[in-house]
Amino acid sequence: MSSSAAVDQEQNSSIANTEEEPVVLRTDDLSGDGHCVKEVTKEGLSEDTPKPGDEVEVHYTGWLKANGEVFDSSRKRGTPFKFTIGKGQVIKGWDEGVATMHRGERAIFTFHPDFGYGAAGAGAEIPPNSWLKFDVELLSFKPGKPDKWSMSKQEKVAAASACKEKGNAAFKAGEYEEALEQYKEGVDYFEQTSSWSGADKEDKDKVLLSCYLNMANSCMKLADWYAAVEYGKKAVELDDKSTKAHFRYGAALMEIASFKDAKEQLLIAARAEPQNREIRTTLADCKKRAKEALAEEKTAFGAMFGQSIYSEKADVELPPVHDIAKLPKAWMDIKVGTEEPKRVSFALYSDTVPKTAENFLALCRGDSGKCHSKPEVELAYKGSTFHRVIKGFMMQGGDFTNGNGTGGESIYGEKFQDEGFRDHHTKRGLLSMANSGPNTNGSQFFVTFAPTPHLDGKHVVFGEVIDGMDVLDAVENAPTDAQDKPTVDGGIVIVDCGVE
Repeated sequence: MSSSAAVDQEQNSSIANTEEEPVVLRTDDLSGDGHCVKEVTKEGLSEDTPKPGDEVEVHYTGWLKANGEVFDSSRKRGTPFKFTIGKGQVIKGWDEGVATMHRGERAIFTFHPDFGYGAAGAGAEIPPNSWLKFDVELLSFKPGKPDKWSMSKQEKVAAASACKEKGNAAFKAGEYEEALEQYKEGVDYFEQTSSWSGADKEDKDKVLLSCYLNMANSCMKLADWYAAVEYGKKAVELDDKSTKAHFRYGAALMEIASFKDAKEQLLIAARAEPQNREIRTTLADCKKRAKEALAEEKTAFGAMFGQSIYSEKADVELPPVHDIAKLPKAWMDIKVGTEEPKRVSFALYSDTVPKTAENFLALCRGDSGKCHSKPEVELAYKGSTFHRVIKGFMMQGGDFTNGNGTGGESIYGEKFQDEGFRDHHTKRGLLSMANSGPNTNGSQFFVTFAPTPHLDGKHVVFGEVIDGMDVLDAVENAPTDAQDKPTVDGGIVIVDCGVE
C-alpha cells in the first residue's frame, strides 16, 4: 500500500460516496479482537491464497474510518500496486489481510492503528492513531523472485541449477530465446558473490560452465554469432580443459570469419577428442572457409586501388567523453563506523543519461517529499546506509526504506527504465544503478572499486567520483560478514548529502 499526495478536498470521500455501496457476503475477524476485520464483497476465483514470499498485485482505495476521507487509491492512478507478502514492505494489516485473499477476491478491511500506522501516523493525510479502511481487490499473485543477496552459496547453486534445467527443457523444445533467458538467470546468481572456495567453488563452477556452454549453443541456434563468441570465451576462461568450451568458442569464431582464432580453438578440441566426428567436421569446414576467404581477398585486392579502404567500414560508437566541469555535481558525507564523516563528490552524466542523473541529484537534495511505499520515510539518501560492500568489487547503498537491498524507490515512482549503456564499468569510482533485472531502477546504486566489465549492458553507469577516493578506500577495507554487510559499529552511513 502506498500513499500518494493528498487529493483535493472535494474528492475526499468514502467508498459509499464514490460507487455503489457493496454487498458484504461474509465477515471475518482475522485478529479475533476486532482490530483486523475483513468484509468480503466478491468471492475469489481460486482456492489457493498467497504465501510468504509471493508477489501480489492489487487494486485498492484507502480512507479514514473516522470521516471517510480518501487518502490513496491505486484505482485513481490507474496502476495496480505490487508488493511481496511477509517482507515488511507494507503495513501489518496488509501483510496479514491480503495473505487471506483468493485470486479475484475483493474485500473491505478495517484496521486498528496497531495494524496501520500506529501512534506515528503518516504525514498530513493519516493522523496519529487512525483507524483505516481499505477496499482491496487481489488481481493476481505468483512466487516472488528469491532475494539473491541473502541466499547462501549452496542456495544460489541450487537456484542456478534449477534455471539451467528449465533452460535445457526450453532448448529441447526449440524455444532458444527462452532457454537463453533461463541460463542468464542462472549465471546472475553468481555474479556478485565473493569468496567462493573449496567444494562451494567446485559446485558453482560446474553449474556456471554448463550455463555458459548452453548460452553459446543457444546463441548459435539463434544465429547470434557475436554473443556466442562471448559466452564461448567465458566458458574457456572458466575451464580451459573443457573440450566443449574450446569447440563452441571455435565454432562461433568461425561464423564471424575469425578463422585463425577459430582454427586454434578447434585444434585444441580435436587433439583432446580426436575421434569426435562433429569436431573434425567443423575443423575441416573452418579450413575450407579460410581458404575461400583468402582467395576472395586476393581477387578483390586489385580493385581496391583508387578507393578508400575505410569506405565500407561500419560506424563504431565510441565511449562518450564527458566535460566534467560542465556536469552537475552532488556530494555525500559518509561516516564509516565511529570515524568522523568524510565527503565524496560526484559528477553526474546528465549529458548521456539525464533522467538517471536527475534521480540521483533529487535524492541527494531530499526535496521530493515522502516515499509512496512508506509514507513515513523521506524520499532521500540522507540517513541511509551502504548495506553491502565487497572488497575489489563495489559498495552498494540507496535503500532508504528497508536498508537491506530489498527496498528504495525513484523520484519517478517505484521503478524506471534503463536509460542507456553508453558508459562502461571501466575504472574505480564509477556510479552505477543497482537493479533486479532490466528496467528495474529505483534508488539503489553502487560505486565501483575496480573495473567490472561483466556488468556492462546490465547496469546504467551515470556518474563518477571526482573527489574523496580516500573514503572509498576506508569503506572497501571495512570488515563485513558472510553476506557482505558491513560490521563496523554504527555501520556505514550517509549522514548528509546535497548538490553543488
